Amino acid sequence: MSNRVWIGVGLLLIVAVIAVFQFLPGSDTQKADNAPPPAASAPAPKVEAAKTPEPAPAAAPQSAPPSFDVVRVEPNGDLVVGGRAQSGSSVTLLADGKSIETAKVGETGQFAMVPPALSSGPHVLTLLMTLPDGKTVPSAQSVAVDVPQAKKGAVLVAKSEPGKATELLAPLSADQNGELAVNKPTANGPRAMVGITVVEADETGALYVAGKAAGGSSVRLYLNESFVGSAETSADSSWSFRIEKGVVAGHYNVRVDDADPKTGKVLSRAEVGFDMPALSTPATTQPAAPSTNTAASTQAAPAKQAAVTIPAIETATVVRGDSLWRISSKTYGSGFRYTEIHQANREQIRDPDLIYPGQIFVLPKLQ
Repeated sequence: MSNRVWIGVGLLLIVAVIAVFQFLPGSDTQKADNAPPPAASAPAPKVEAAKTPEPAPAAAPQSAPPSFDVVRVEPNGDLVVGGRAQSGSSVTLLADGKSIETAKVGETGQFAMVPPALSSGPHVLTLLMTLPDGKTVPSAQSVAVDVPQAKKGAVLVAKSEPGKATELLAPLSADQNGELAVNKPTANGPRAMVGITVVEADETGALYVAGKAAGGSSVRLYLNESFVGSAETSADSSWSFRIEKGVVAGHYNVRVDDADPKTGKVLSRAEVGFDMPALSTPATTQPAAPSTNTAASTQAAPAKQAAVTIPAIETATVVRGDSLWRISSKTYGSGFRYTEIHQANREQIRDPDLIYPGQIFVLPKLQ
C-alpha cells in the first residue's frame, strides 16, 4: 500500500478512538454536557438589626416651692425675712401681691433679705421663686403681718399653709419696759392675739383643736362658720377642744374667736383650712395575730385630752338633687330653717339656690 493510504488509515483510527472516549460512562465531558444548568442562587434575605427603642425623655423634676424660715417684724414695720429655695434661683418677697425685695439664693438653698419697712396695718407676705430658666414657682405658705398703728405695742406674725394649722411666729405684746414678749401680755400692754397651734384628727374620727389666747379670755370655736363651742383659757393661756363624733371626711374652715364675754365683740380671730381624712377601717375588723400579751394587743392609743369635749356635731354631705330646703326639712322638721344652714356655711354657699354634690355643711344647733 502506498504511504498516503497508511496515513489516511491512521488518521481515521485516531478520530475513532477520540469519539469512543467522549461517550464512555463517567467521562468528564459527558458529565459536563448532561449536568443540569446551575440554579440561580436566590439573594440572601436582608436581616435588619432590631432597633433599640429610644428611652422616653425623663420628666423634669419639679422644684419645691420657696418657704419661710424667719419673719421678724418690729412695731415700726422694719422686718427681716429668711427662708429656703432652690440654689441658683432668685426669690422675690411680695407684700399684698406687690414686689418689695429680691434676693439671690445661695448654694446652701437659703436666702435672707431686709426689705423696706411695712406700713401700719395688716399685710400678707408671699414668695415667688424665679429659676435660672425663667420659670417661676410661688410659695404655698403665706405670712399675715399686722403692724400696730402707733408704731409700738403688739405685732402679729402668723404663717399659714394649706392643710396645716396656722403657726404663730410672733404674737407679741409690750411690757412695762417697752420690750416685746411672746404671749405674755401685761396689765399695761395690749391684749395677746388668739392663735391656732394644732388641728388634727385621730383614728376614731375625733377632731382636736388647740391654741393660745390672752389669759382669762373666752374663745369660741366655729367649723364652716357654724358655732361649735366655747372654752376659757387656762393658767398658761392655752385652750383646747375635742369633737368626738360627726366630723365627716372633707374640707373645713376652722375658726376661733376671742370674744368679749359681756358684749360679744370679737377682739381677735384666727382661722385655718383643714382637710379631715376618711376614717380608716377599725382594727377590730381585721384578723389579729395571736398574742400572749392581751393588754398590749387590745389597748388603743390614748386620745388627746381637751379642756372642752363636744360629744358630737351634725353635718350634711350634699348629694345630687339636694337643696337647702330639703336638708332643713330633714334636719329641723321645717324647710323654713334653711337660712340657718346658709348663715352657718356662708363661706361655701354663695347662693342659697346653688349647692353642689360633695359639699359638707355643718348643721348648727338651733336656739
